[in-house]
Amino acid sequence: MIRQATWKVNTSIRLASLALAFSLTGPALAECQGSENLAIPAATPSEAFFDFGDGTVRHRPTQLVWTRCAIGQEWTGSGCSGEPELLDWAAALNVADQAEISGQSDWRLPNRNELSSIVETRCHDPAINGTVFPDSQGGGFWTSSPVHSEGGQVWVVDFDQGALQPRAQAGSHALRLVRGGRM
Repeated sequence: MIRQATWKVNTSIRLASLALAFSLTGPALAECQGSENLAIPAATPSEAFFDFGDGTVRHRPTQLVWTRCAIGQEWTGSGCSGEPELLDWAAALNVADQAEISGQSDWRLPNRNELSSIVETRCHDPAINGTVFPDSQGGGFWTSSPVHSEGGQVWVVDFDQGALQPRAQAGSHALRLVRGGRM
């Protein structure tokens, strides 16, 4: 009886040690600013991004470089201040074309697949990793992808829930810029 009790205690201690070790060295989760569903694995864990320290990050799986703040917000060194600027699609394309951020001038609007690649499925309101993209807003963000079956519409990622939706080009939405190869 004593031997069996000792085995159970030792096994419990080993399991607890393994759980603690995994929690300290395991994958970093995405930090949600709004609501979080812990039953869903992180789609964009913080460790999937390399922080350049200048308000931009590289998403390792796609090798795309993203602005941490939406256009209209300013990088403070630890977060984003201000409110995202809401523009129509033509103005958003123009802002992206003229942008010079962190010494780079090849910024652009992401296509629908690229912008969808940073949606954090375990988070909503907003559906984005709040550690990587601090002070992010929900709502629609422009892509560069027109809706081919509907003239005058463009794909927008709605970061309230992370859904891809067609919206009119004349609408007003935020934008987050990207640079690097296309997906």
